[in-house]
Amino acid sequence: MEAARGAAQANPESREAFAIWGIAAAELGAFAAAIDPLLVAAASADVGSAAWAVINSHLGQALCQSGHWAEGLARLTPVERTAPPDPMVRHRLGVSLVGIGLAERGTPHLEWAASAKTDSAELLYDLGWALAALGRLDEARTRLGEALALRPSMASAHAALARLRRWTPDENHIERLSELQADTGLGDGERAALGFALFKELDDVGRLSEAWPVLARANELARAQAPLWSASHDEALVAALIRRFPRAGYPPAPPASGGDRIPVFIVGLPRTGTTLLERILAAHSQVRAMGELPLFHRLFRAAAGQPDAPLTQRTVMKTKGADWRAVGARYLAATAPFTEGARFTIDKLPLNSLMIGPLRLALPTARIIFLRRNPMDALLSCHANWLGRYGWSYRLEDLAAHYRYHRKLMNHWRAALGPGLIEVSYENLVADPEPQIRALLAAVGLEFEAACLRPHEARGAVLTSSNVQVRAPITTAGVGAWRRYADPLEPLRARLAAWGLLDRDDPDAEPGR
Repeated sequence: MEAARGAAQANPESREAFAIWGIAAAELGAFAAAIDPLLVAAASADVGSAAWAVINSHLGQALCQSGHWAEGLARLTPVERTAPPDPMVRHRLGVSLVGIGLAERGTPHLEWAASAKTDSAELLYDLGWALAALGRLDEARTRLGEALALRPSMASAHAALARLRRWTPDENHIERLSELQADTGLGDGERAALGFALFKELDDVGRLSEAWPVLARANELARAQAPLWSASHDEALVAALIRRFPRAGYPPAPPASGGDRIPVFIVGLPRTGTTLLERILAAHSQVRAMGELPLFHRLFRAAAGQPDAPLTQRTVMKTKGADWRAVGARYLAATAPFTEGARFTIDKLPLNSLMIGPLRLALPTARIIFLRRNPMDALLSCHANWLGRYGWSYRLEDLAAHYRYHRKLMNHWRAALGPGLIEVSYENLVADPEPQIRALLAAVGLEFEAACLRPHEARGAVLTSSNVQVRAPITTAGVGAWRRYADPLEPLRARLAAWGLLDRDDPDAEPGR
C-alpha cells in the first residue's frame, strides 16, 4: 500500500497507482483511507469494464464500512446491475449489501460467488452470516460447517455457529471449542471469540461453574482489543450533553398525519431487547426497519465541524449554533434509498440514546422509543457477548459505571421530552405482549395489526447477535437470567444498589432474593 501511495503521489496522472493504493487499503481494512484514492481511480475507469467493477465494489464497501451508507449504495448498485462474473467482486457486493441491511439483495451474490469459488472459508463464513441474518438457520449451519471444514480454527465461524441455536448435553461443540481455545498459536482476538462461544454453549447445557471462568477470560482478552474507555470520559460526555441540550425547548412530537415519512428511533443499552422491539414494529405493513445506522452520529459530528472525530465533550459543545433542521433534512435524504417506500422507518442504533435531544430538534416528527430492562439482566447480556467498540462491557466495575451515566442521561432526556419519549419495559412487554404492543403502536401513530404479535415471522434481515433469538416467539426466558450467576455478579449488583440504581419494584434485582 505504501509503495502504491508513493507512486500515486509522485505521478498524480497514474490512475492505476491510485487504484492499487485504494484497493490495498481496503483489503487491509483501512476503509476510510481507501476512499480518496478509489474516488480518483473510479473517475477515469471505463463504465462496465472489469476494472470499473473492481474499483467501484471496493469503493462501495469502503464507503459503507465508513458509515457513508447512501454513498456506498450509489457505487454498489451500478455494479450489481451488471452482475460481473467475478467471484471476488460478487463476494464484496454481497457482504456490503448485507452489512447495510439489504440482505435480500446481497445474499444471492454471496450464493453465486460460493458456487463459483468453493475453496474460500471467508466466503462461506460470510454466506453463513447472511443466511443467519435472514433466519435461514439450517442453511447457515451448513455453510458455517463448510467454512470450518476448510479452516478448522476459524474463530468467527465457531462463534457464529454457537449462536445458531440452544445446544444440549447431547449435541454441542464444547470439547472442540475447549481444545481450540487452548491453542497458543491463535491470536488473542481469536481466543476471545472462541471463549465467548464456549461460554454460550456451557451456559446452554447448564455447566455454570465452568462457564463463568471461561467468560471472565474471554472478556479479559476482548478488553485488550477494544477502544480505550474510561468512566471519566462517560461522565464528561454526559455532563456536556446535559449542559448543551438542557431540558427546555423541545416541542412535542406532532401526530402522524399527512404523507411525510416518520423516522422511528429505538434506543437503550445494547442487549435490552431493542432487536425484538424492532421486529415487532417491522411486522407492521407501514414500517421498514433499516438496521443500526451510524448516520446521525456522523451528522452530529459534522455539525460540530469534526465529522471524523470521536464523540467527546468538546465535540458536543462545538455544536452550538448548529442548524438542526438542516441536519434532519440531511438525515432524511441520506436514508431515503433504504425506505422501500415505507412511511415509518426504524433506526435501531443503541448509541442514539446519546442523541435524543439533538434528534428531537433535528426531526420533530420522529418517534423516539426507549426500551428499559432490568440492569442486571441487561449488563450480564452485554458482558456475555463480544460487543466490540463498547469498551465498558468487559469488566464488572466498568459495566456499573457506564450504566450509572446512561441512567443519568436518560433521566435528563425523560424530563426534557416528557411524553415525547416513548418508554417500554422489556419485562412488561414479554410478560403480556398484546396490550403492550397495542399501546406502543398507538404511541407511534400506527393502527394495530395482528402481525405485530408474531415478530418472529417478520421478514427482513437481523444483523445483531440477537438474530437467532428473535426468530422464536416472544418469551420471558431472559427475565431474571442474571440470577444463574448471582455470586460472581455480586460486585456489580452491590455497586448498582449502592448508587440507588436497582428498581425498588423489581424483586429480581433486590439483594438476598
